[in-house]
This record gives sequence, C-alpha cells and structure tokens, in this order.
Amino acid sequence: MIKLIKCEFMKTRRRYVFLTALTVTAAMLAWIYPRHQSADLIRLGWMANLYELPLINSIFMPLLSIIVSSRLCDIEHKGVMLKQLAVTKKRSQIYDAKLIYGLIIMIFCLILSWGMTITFGYIAGFEGEVPIRLYLLYFLFTATPTIAVYILQHTLSLCFKNQGVTFFSGTIGTFLGALSLFFPQLPWLRRILVWGYYGALSFVGLFGWTKENRYKQAHFEVMGIDRNSFIILLFICIAMYIIGREIFKRKEL
Repeated sequence: MIKLIKCEFMKTRRRYVFLTALTVTAAMLAWIYPRHQSADLIRLGWMANLYELPLINSIFMPLLSIIVSSRLCDIEHKGVMLKQLAVTKKRSQIYDAKLIYGLIIMIFCLILSWGMTITFGYIAGFEGEVPIRLYLLYFLFTATPTIAVYILQHTLSLCFKNQGVTFFSGTIGTFLGALSLFFPQLPWLRRILVWGYYGALSFVGLFGWTKENRYKQAHFEVMGIDRNSFIILLFICIAMYIIGREIFKRKEL
C-alpha cells in the first residue's frame, strides 16, 4: 500500500495537485482574512469565527474535494491506465491508495486553514484567549464532513471517465448543502445531505443581533452538540467507503 501511495505522488507531482489544493485553500483564507472590523467584532471575534466558518467550509471544502479527487483520477482515465493497474494490483488496493493519498492532501489543507484561522485571530487582536477546546471541536466537525464528501467524490471520479459528472454532482450537492444552513428549523434537511453536515455539526449560535444595533448587544453561545448527527455521519463515512469500494471492484474498466 505504501508503494502505491508513493506511486500516486510520482504520477501526480507534475500535475500540481498539491499546489492546486493550496491555491483553493489560500482563496478560502483570503475570504476569512480579518480586514477592518468593528470593536464589537474584535470583542466577539473568537466565537464569531466559530459561528461563521461552517458556512464558508460548506462551500470551499466540497469544492476542494471535487478538484483534488478529479485531478487524481483523471490521469488514469486519460491514459487508460486503470486496466493496466488492475492487472498487477487488486482493485481494492487501487481504490484505497488513491483515497488515502487524496485524504492526506485534504487533511493537510484542513490543518493549514485551521491554524491560519487562529493566527488571523491574533493578527486582528481578538479579545481574550483562544477557546482551544472549542476550536478543536470545530476542527473535528469540519474534518468529518470533509472526509465523507471526499469519499463520495473519490468514488464518482473513479467510476466516471467524464469528470463533468463529478463536477456537476459535486456542485449541486455543495449548493444544496450550503442552502440547508439557512434553514435551521429543518434539521432533517441537513442530515439527508452529506454536504449539510457542516451545518448540522455547528454548535455556536448568535443572539441579540439586530439590523439597527448589529453586534453592539449581540452575543454568541455554545449550543448543544448534535451527537446523533456526528454518529450518523460516521456511519455514512463507513457505508460510503464500503459501497464505493465495492462498486469500483465490480465496475467494467
């Protein structure tokens, strides 16, 4: 397996997959970079980040998953190399190696964005100490939906030669997932969409905000953590991995 993962790196290093992933991550960081902020937002900054970032992640992380999975698999389809690989290696090993390599890139970008988010908070001068426990929960609840989305995109990219199918389905899913965050009164909507779990696992609420006073009298509170959604998502990850792997094993190459 390690040899196969190294092989993935050798095959894709001239395709700049890692650099492309960093570019998308940089675009996300540019979106959240602290520009001029009011004194109220400086005061509430650490919690405001935890409230706002799930929406941003629900857009950029699925987009990153689409790009990375497609570029890793497209090289095999263009060169008709899947048949050749299947002769020397089991299909399950091919599926796993590509999945692991893609997830390594995704997790690296997640860690980078998480660390830079905290760094930006210090740059902006957010008041108080960073609530590290909450930020660790935030990382967990961002990484888990991202892994689920990536497994789905990885399977689609391997099974369809036309990567337009992958982009189209991923884009529609991303749109619906982001849209579900605007309907907190419909929690079931977030649970039926794998892209919606960024919102289902968000745990900070905003109270007291008005159009006139904005953040002057506003405050953020830690809501109850939706453990049921997290457990469901773990089962979804496992199920999609098993099903996706089996589909690829039986697919005619």
